[in-house]
Order: sequence, then C-alpha cells, then structure tokens
Amino acid sequence: MTIDESAVKAVVTAIKQSKKYRDTSEETIRQLAVEAVATHKKARPAEKAVRRRLHSIMAPYLGDPDYTAAAERLNKVFVGGDEADIRAVCLDLMHTHLSTRERLPILDTFYRDIFAVTGPPGRLLDIACGLNPLAFPWMGLPALGTDFVAYDIHEPRITFLNHYFILQGLPPLAFVRDVALHAPTESGDVALFLKEMPRFERNYPGRGRALLDALDVRWLVVSFPTISTHGGRNLTNRYREFFHQIIDGSGWPVTELLFDTELVFCAEKTADGRPLTAARVV
Repeated sequence: MTIDESAVKAVVTAIKQSKKYRDTSEETIRQLAVEAVATHKKARPAEKAVRRRLHSIMAPYLGDPDYTAAAERLNKVFVGGDEADIRAVCLDLMHTHLSTRERLPILDTFYRDIFAVTGPPGRLLDIACGLNPLAFPWMGLPALGTDFVAYDIHEPRITFLNHYFILQGLPPLAFVRDVALHAPTESGDVALFLKEMPRFERNYPGRGRALLDALDVRWLVVSFPTISTHGGRNLTNRYREFFHQIIDGSGWPVTELLFDTELVFCAEKTADGRPLTAARVV
C-alpha cells in the first residue's frame, strides 16, 4: 500500500504544533499518522483520528507538573541537602500525576514488599514510567551502583527525569521511547510496568504479552489499580484474571502482592540466566 507522505507530514506537523500534544515523541506521532492516513486518506480526518488516539495513549487527564518550575524546586532542596525536604518535594510532584498520586498512601511499603520478592535490583527498568522515578527515595536502593533506566514518550518529562537522576546521584538513563514500537533492549534485574497494561492493551490490542516477552530481565513487576478512577468499583478480580490471561503458557512463576490501591504481580522470567518452565502462583 502506498502512503501519501505529504499527508503524513501534514498530520505530524499539525500535531507537533498543537499545545496539547507537541511534547509527544515524534516517532509515536508519525506512526499514528501513517496508520491514520492509510485509513482516512486525507490529512484533516487523519489528524482528527491521531488526536483521538493520542488522548488515550498520552492520557493528559492524568496530570503533569510545570517541569521547569519542578526542576527549580528540586535544585533548591538538593542544594540544601535535607532528606526530608527532598522527599517532601518529590511527594508534592508525584501528587500532580494521578497514577503516582494513588500510590502515595502505600509508598512506604510498596517497594519494600516488591523487592523482598525480587531482591534489590542493581539495574531497574521502568516502562512507561510517568513520574514514578521520583519514588526512588522510597525504594531503599543505593544511588551508587544502581542504574535506573526509565522510558516514556513525553519529551519534557524525560528531560526533567534525567535532571532529577543527576541530582539524585544516578546516571541520567531516562529515554524517549515508544515501547509499543520498540521494546527496550537494555537488560536489567527488574522491569516495572505499573498500572499501564490496561491502557496499553486497549491502545495496542494483543501486544502486551509481546512486550513482556521482549524485556530482558529476570523479574517483571506488573501492577493494576484495585479501584476504578470513576465510581470506586473494585477491579481486583477482573485484573487478576486479565493478567493471568496475558501470561498464559509462559511458565513464569508469579507472586501476587495486594495493596489497598494496587494489585501487583511479580513474575520471574529467568533463574540464573535460564528460562523458567514451571508455573506457580504464590
């Protein structure tokens, strides 16, 4: 099929010039534009289709801080060197994004309990990270000797996170990457995919398992909200079934952790570098 490249370029330009989506990875926008032009042929209806897709993929309703102001706030508290002040600003910034805001009440035990299962990672991958890297002070991991590799498609967020990593004494390993197009190639001990699988599967049906398969890590940590954003409906049983359907046939042993606001699955992909074949649920 021949794609009208002029229409694709017109769509990409229009989206990158829009206030709402100009900070989105251009690679993501281009791929959506190619798909939309193939379906709608003309640039204008294709642009509308891309905007609809981006609303679901980017989820602007989840919230973001002013990243320039946020970086300035972090500069001040890191210069001061008071750990309580650093944590207070990190908490405040995480509160601006719905996903991390919902995790704040359980933050003191969340990573403690996860890493009790997986062991403390020397290299941690955070897939579609959002503002989750700001939770590093609660992870109980040393800055020296830890690689925190983060991926997101929001360009200013990645710039901000690399600034934060440097202040925190971590290597600046945050990358603009659309994991739906290119799975991370970096290896690690643990990969986090926190509360993103439902939206990922909705936007890219059937591709969640392929992403998990592609991650070169020993442990996958995949989580889901326990309560719906609107209406307070309990989602625990629904997402437990959903996750086990996704990994069906993998042979990965799974440990489940249930927190008040989040359902977490720790799936062990390999042991001592060898693929695991026997499934069990703890």
